[in-house]
Amino acid sequence: MKIYWLYYLWYLVPAVITVAVVSAYSALAGLVLAVTCIVIPTAVIAIWIPRFYNSISFKLEKDHAYARYGVWWVKEKRVPYNLVAEVRLRQGPVQRKLGLACVDLYTPATGTTRPELTFFQLDYSEAVSVAEEARRRVGILTSRERRIIEEEILSELRRIRSILEESLKKPREEGER
Repeated sequence: MKIYWLYYLWYLVPAVITVAVVSAYSALAGLVLAVTCIVIPTAVIAIWIPRFYNSISFKLEKDHAYARYGVWWVKEKRVPYNLVAEVRLRQGPVQRKLGLACVDLYTPATGTTRPELTFFQLDYSEAVSVAEEARRRVGILTSRERRIIEEEILSELRRIRSILEESLKKPREEGER
């Protein structure tokens, strides 16, 4: 919830400076501007931020990822794992400072570079575990898992090669006799 208040501060600081400048010229205009640009938005945001934060629901269900959020306009999305092409863990500088991160699920169906579904503003450790679990459910391997599987495949191919080479040697040896 911290980051939403930080977003609001990026609005509030310029608004306060504007009200201070206008108040220097006219106290009445400054008062009207303060009420319309600071007091009313602050009251609305003070109600909206906790409600929005409490409305957020993310789940990795059996066969799809699910997200639901919103106060006035509720968004609900379900993305089946078989459609997910990529899972990304994303963290900007402000999120890093606050210990937050986002997990993005991309599908080729949208035709854009935007994620189909985002689990946003999770604690970093929770985001890492959600990303790992989503990758596991989607079937995306880590580099370590991929290396282990590739080594097993290579070992099996070497066994097949040796069997084929032995079977090719036998007819030659029989033909020489």
